[in-house]
Amino acid sequence: MNIGLFPLNLVLFPGTQVPLHVYETRYKALVNECLAGGEIFGINLVEQGHMFPIGCAARVVAVTQKYDDGRMDIIAEGTHRYVLLGIREDNKPYAIGETEDVLDDDEPIDTGLVEKCAAMYNQIIDLVYGSGGPHFEPDQSFEMMPSFFMAPKSGLSTDQKQRLLETVTENDRLELILDHLNDIVPTVRQVELVQRVIRSDGYFPVRQ
Repeated sequence: MNIGLFPLNLVLFPGTQVPLHVYETRYKALVNECLAGGEIFGINLVEQGHMFPIGCAARVVAVTQKYDDGRMDIIAEGTHRYVLLGIREDNKPYAIGETEDVLDDDEPIDTGLVEKCAAMYNQIIDLVYGSGGPHFEPDQSFEMMPSFFMAPKSGLSTDQKQRLLETVTENDRLELILDHLNDIVPTVRQVELVQRVIRSDGYFPVRQ
C-alpha cells in the first residue's frame, strides 16, 4: 500500500489519538488531500535525521482549528502499523511510502499479565492525573490492545515507545510496560510525597 508520509518526532499507536499542528506547505497539502478523500497518512518517528521504518498509519478524526494562511490543528488517530519498504517521490510535494502491514504473532494474551500491568499503570494515573485520569480496567473487552492503551500515559521515552511499536506480541509489549512501571512508580511516589510536604508547609501529612 502506498501512503503519504508525515514524519514526526513522536510515536503514534493504533487506536490512540494525538493533536497535530500542521503548518508546512507539503503537509498541509497531504492533510487536505486526506480530508477530501477520506484517506490515511503515515507517521514515522524521526530522530537526529533518522527515520524509523516501522510507523503507524493515521486518519484525521477532527479539525479543531483552521487559520487564514492554511495552517490547521487536527486530531489524528492511529489505525494500524506498517513497515516502510521504500520511499518514492512523484508529483506530490510530500514523500510517498511503499508499505506493508505489521501484524502481531498469533499468541494468546496473558490475562494475568494484563492485570498486573493495569494495576501498576493505574497507580501512575492516580499519582499523576488523579481519580479522573484514563484508567484501564483489565476486565473490559479489548477494543484495542491493552499495551497501546496504556503506553501513551506510562511515562515511556520516545525510544521505548518506538520499541513497543515494533514489538509483535502483546505479551512482550505488556512485559516492557510492566518492567518500566516497576522502575518508575517508586520514584513517582517519592516525588508526590515531596510535593505533599511542600504543600503542607514542611509537615508530613498524616494518613488517616
